[in-house]
Formats: sequence, C-alpha cells, structure tokens
Amino acid sequence: MPSDLELLGRLALAGLLGGVVGAERELADQPAGLRTHILLTLGACLFTLVSAYGFGGSADPSRLAAQIVTGIGFLGGGAILRHGLNVRGMTTAASIWATCSLGVTVGVGRYLLAAGATVLVAITLGGLRVVRDRLRRWAVSREEFTLLTRGAFDLEQVTDLARREGVAVRGLEREQADGGDRVVLVARLPRRYPPERLLEALTRLAGVREVEWDG
Repeated sequence: MPSDLELLGRLALAGLLGGVVGAERELADQPAGLRTHILLTLGACLFTLVSAYGFGGSADPSRLAAQIVTGIGFLGGGAILRHGLNVRGMTTAASIWATCSLGVTVGVGRYLLAAGATVLVAITLGGLRVVRDRLRRWAVSREEFTLLTRGAFDLEQVTDLARREGVAVRGLEREQADGGDRVVLVARLPRRYPPERLLEALTRLAGVREVEWDG
C-alpha cells in the first residue's frame, strides 16, 4: 500500500492537472472555471484512493468509480443552460466529465496516462477553437438575435427581412416586456453570410429599440 505522503502527491498532481483544464475554462469566461475543475479532480482522486486503499484488499474500487461517473453527471447537467432557443454549456459539461476522469486516473497511479490525457483535453478545448472558427467561415451558421421593441411589434417584419436576405428562420419567439416586446430570432445563415449584416438590418426595422446578438 502506498504511503500517505505518496497519496498526497497523487492528490496534488490531480489538482494540478485539473487546474490546467480549469484555467482554459476560466479564460473562456465559463461558469465552471479554475476552482471548480481543481475541486473535481481532487474529489474524484480522493474517492478513488479511499476506495482502493481505505477498505482493505476485499474492496472493489471499480464500484466507487462507477458511482463517481454517475454523480458527476449531475454537475455536468447543471452547467447546461437553455438560453432562448439555444442550449449553452455543453462543452463545459463535457470538460467537467473529462476532468473527473483525470482525477480517477491519477488515483489509480497512471500518471503518464493522466498527463497525456490532460494535454489532449487542453488541446481540444483551446487549440481546436481556431480550427472550429475557420470551419464556421465555410459552414452554414446558426445564430440567435434578441430584439427589444417599442410597443406592439409586427413579427412579419422579421420574416420578410429573412426572406429577402435568404436567411432561414429556425425559431421565432415573442415575450411581453416592460414598454414593448422581447423577440428571440434563431436564424440559419447562408454560407459566408456575415451575421453583422443581419444584425444591422434588424436594427433598422420599425419599432426596434435594440438588437442583441449572441455571437
């Protein structure tokens, strides 16, 4: 059985690797950032260590590992939020799930595997963002716009504008607010169509006070 000093070293390594992933999420201004990811890896690693070494040779560490995966699903679900007609937080939820596995990997003593996996996770979150942005330039994009209006607002203005611009409307919701309406438009833009162009056109519609673009 490893000494307590070695087990503490595993915990420290788990926290360090979790901090690498958490730092990227912190820089991306996500709700689950540096501290959250460090705590995730520390908790997962500590549960793994206690399961493997705290109950003698008759304990089955795989059973607790399975429960860790189940429990982490609730934290990941809390990071997924519905914003208008869009769903946000899927990447952060996935990073929470992956970070938990890093803690378990360190807990069972597979240090090189954990370090390599951390590098791959960090590259996926940070490095592939450049590739994603380049792909989006050539792909059909899906954008969300929120219109704040004065008084009663005719939604046909939005659909007529979309038709003229060749934009496909994937969702259109209206909510009553103080002094006017709040209209959420989810639009599928043609390839290489700049979202700023539609943003400017929506701003010029009669009765629109402000347009917010979730870009």
